[in-house]
Amino acid sequence: MNVNGAVAVITGGASGIGFGVASALAKRGAKVVLADIEAERALAAAESLRDQGLEATSCYLDVIDQASWDATADLAFGHWDQAPQLLFNNAGVGGGTTVHATPERIWDWVFSVNIRGVYLGVKTFAPRMLASGLPGKIVNTASEHALGLPPNLRGGIVAPYTAAKHAVMGYSLCMRRDFVDTNLTAGVICPGLVESDIWNSFRNRHDTFGGARPRTIDGPNPMAHGLPAAAAGERIADQVERDDFFIFTNGPDEAEVLETFTAEANAAMAAFRTRYSV
Repeated sequence: MNVNGAVAVITGGASGIGFGVASALAKRGAKVVLADIEAERALAAAESLRDQGLEATSCYLDVIDQASWDATADLAFGHWDQAPQLLFNNAGVGGGTTVHATPERIWDWVFSVNIRGVYLGVKTFAPRMLASGLPGKIVNTASEHALGLPPNLRGGIVAPYTAAKHAVMGYSLCMRRDFVDTNLTAGVICPGLVESDIWNSFRNRHDTFGGARPRTIDGPNPMAHGLPAAAAGERIADQVERDDFFIFTNGPDEAEVLETFTAEANAAMAAFRTRYSV
């Protein structure tokens, strides 16, 4: 779809993939709303785009709070007096360990942000975007974790994150089905390792789930060796303009995960069919 002149809302837009996408879209002529739980950081990010002569604004958004979503939608539909045509449900958090050792509050937090946040975004924006009649697209950020299971060295041992991102994939597939014959389409981003602050997600953890706990590490940002967020944003914007459903960033990383999962699943199905002659 043509993003020039379109209003685009990007959650988690203050940094990482979110800001990379916002910047790439703004350079293509979109009017971007950077929505983030870190409101001051989003404000500064939007100002940096305006300093380049681009159209951008920002707002506070807690993706697990319906009232916060309502306020974001009102801003997005009113700031430029036109309906948004793009929504990126990009905000997400990482966390957890194994399937049995992760505390319940962390499971609940990771699922609340990563999948409930996506649902609330679609629930809030889709009816108004459909009613506008304008061509639009809602894109959810999943992960290479949604394609299978990355090796521990790259993906870490984060069972709730992996499970939640599989849920984002399933929900995105349902969106694609449910938007057939409407003015909306769906997309799902499956990034590999991209530089971001997701490694330090606990800095914004809600009190309900244990409260904020900024992480301290020795040495550089553990995501610093990932694909630059600006490069990821440009690739994502290209695929959005082509109206792709599956959207990738790194290529080899995602392909490795998907091919490993597909090969194992196909082998299991072949063995099943041979065993039962079906």
